[in-house]
Amino acid sequence: MLRYEFELEGLSVHRAVDRLRREGIAVLSARRIEKNGLKITVNANERKKAFTILQGSCYNIKKCRPAGVLRLAQRVSRAAGAFVGALAVLPCVLFLQGRVLRIEVTGSGAYLEPEIMAVLSAKDVGYFSAMPAPNAVVPEILSLPRVHFCSVKGENGILTVRVEVGDETSPLTARPLLSPAKGTVEELTVLRGTPLAQVGDSVERGQEIVGDYVLRGEERERCIVVARVRIAYPVSREYELDEERARLQAMLDFGEISDLHTTKTATGWRVEGTGHAEGTMNFG
Repeated sequence: MLRYEFELEGLSVHRAVDRLRREGIAVLSARRIEKNGLKITVNANERKKAFTILQGSCYNIKKCRPAGVLRLAQRVSRAAGAFVGALAVLPCVLFLQGRVLRIEVTGSGAYLEPEIMAVLSAKDVGYFSAMPAPNAVVPEILSLPRVHFCSVKGENGILTVRVEVGDETSPLTARPLLSPAKGTVEELTVLRGTPLAQVGDSVERGQEIVGDYVLRGEERERCIVVARVRIAYPVSREYELDEERARLQAMLDFGEISDLHTTKTATGWRVEGTGHAEGTMNFG
């Protein structure tokens, strides 16, 4: 299914979903992106009608663009100059997006680029190599002199290594990573710090997941935590709305929901499923 995405801004922006539905536009997804922002996805063949409706309302259309496969096809088509050529180029584009085409070292520790390139080379990371997993190179970079923060991100063929050194004016402080919700640890990645929980553990909101120290024998040494945790938690809320609007409102309230199902109640619909909350500390 070809889709089109609108990013809206305005007061009571969530009402845009109801406005489109009243006009017969099928809303495929709706996600709140900020206090007064909403991202809506509709069928591509209804984008002109949806644009006209939204433009005539009190919402500011910040972006409107193809989504999913349609967006990728449009990018490839423009680069190749013709759709037929794009189809031939597409496998190559998909392959190269997962490869290192450029390496950028940023942050206050950018002057350490030669040492960082040496670390990458020792891990067989270079031009046209596969993008590395962060935990494959971050520990070695963190061991460089004065480095207290490092993040590695690969996107669209660009490997960005952000490095911060200890003499910046606002240095990071040692703090533990806390659980963002009450639930079950679904994923846990620790690049620096001491894990105090593991995947499958039940945790409380605010509970320490990664301690801000490393063990040196029997001694604790304070450190900057670099970690990410993803918590799965149960979602259950009743809405005095019809079923479709109840599902959309639940996604706006809770964000990502898996295993979503609905139950008819006396006054509306109950939406249940599994929510997912993510917490990070200097993960970048």
